[in-house]
Amino acid sequence: MQVKKMKILEKEEVEAVENVVEKNYGAKIDLKQFLVLETFEGKVWLATKGLLDLDLSKLPINSVGMNFGKIKKNEKINLTIEGSQIVGAKATKNIVLLNEESAKKFMQGSDVKPEKEINCEYHNFSIVKSGEDVLGCSMLTEKGIENQLPRSRRITQSKL
Repeated sequence: MQVKKMKILEKEEVEAVENVVEKNYGAKIDLKQFLVLETFEGKVWLATKGLLDLDLSKLPINSVGMNFGKIKKNEKINLTIEGSQIVGAKATKNIVLLNEESAKKFMQGSDVKPEKEINCEYHNFSIVKSGEDVLGCSMLTEKGIENQLPRSRRITQSKL
């Protein structure tokens, strides 16, 4: 993400992101340990606070930090794979569990039926797990998990 199109969030704004995560996933996380940035499209990025100590004015920077997720207008957050792994360790709701076969299909980009749903709300984003592995975040509906993994992050049949 281009740095020029990002803003550093104030303490209250960071707390608002933490509240959205807690509301949707039941996870209390501390984002104040990071430099939290947001794009004008609502994407939330995390970076080390040490970044503020560097003189970046003479460096050709294209991006900074790790993409955490995207805040939606309806107070929901679509976490990235990395964001899902951070939140998934403490999440208590909107978690779907897959068996090994469904996990493989999910990682290939297919929609799947969850083996188990933990405190899930339909038409909301859910953290997708298989065993202890956090696979990502996708929309859960009455029909199952609508796969939203980016094509670039999917695993091909030959890599399984």
